[in-house]
Amino acid sequence: MFRNVCLFAIEGYQRFASPFLGMNCRYYPSCSEYAKQVYLFQNPFIATFKTLGRILSCNQFFEGGVAYPNISISLQVNVFKPCLVKYWLIPYKEQSYIFQNIPINRMLLNIQLQAFQVIKNYSKVSRV
Repeated sequence: MFRNVCLFAIEGYQRFASPFLGMNCRYYPSCSEYAKQVYLFQNPFIATFKTLGRILSCNQFFEGGVAYPNISISLQVNVFKPCLVKYWLIPYKEQSYIFQNIPINRMLLNIQLQAFQVIKNYSKVSRV
């Protein structure tokens, strides 16, 4: 519930307030897009602290630059279901992939908890 309210507020800001304020964020992705991605993938309370830290560091005293959100999730991959790729998850801490469980009857792979950077896919045609 709290996550949906925050995402609704962020999308409202992006749609109505951001066009009037112009592009003056020091980071890529912008602070509002960063907040949206963090709220989609993490606990809302942790996402609130990460968003506040990002907004407070978006001023002339910090350099800015490219800073994608870092998340830790446990992936569940379904090998036979086609899907539209919305986000690319790039591992940034551990480069090895360890398969814990490979059930024969469910065709579902469980991968251990890993740390990723979230990069939004802006292409409309990429299918896996």
